[in-house]
Amino acid sequence: MVWEARDARWEVRDVQEVPQEATRTPLTAEEELRSRSVFATEIGAQLARQGWAVFPAHTPEERIRLFAVARIIEQRLGRRVEAVPEDICSMRFTVVSAGAAHEAGPAAGASGQLDD
Repeated sequence: MVWEARDARWEVRDVQEVPQEATRTPLTAEEELRSRSVFATEIGAQLARQGWAVFPAHTPEERIRLFAVARIIEQRLGRRVEAVPEDICSMRFTVVSAGAAHEAGPAAGASGQLDD
């Protein structure tokens, strides 16, 4: 697509649409570890505050990454953390109580405290 536009303040000539390939640039191993660590810190802090967290996950790769993040949080907390798809764009994290199959959403963590 080629077009021209003119205005008293600026002039644009010969603007062309640049085709984009539908490829993703994969993260290096170091970038992957750093991103997982940052996500674990952010999600873990939200879990500590309210007992649950929702985090965006738009692609299968992001969902796989967030399942791995749940394992990192488990190691840090010493408690089981469940990561399940909330909808097509996000994952829900909950800390699983020793006596419960899983904690439901916001009402379950109303106090915002994680039990020891």
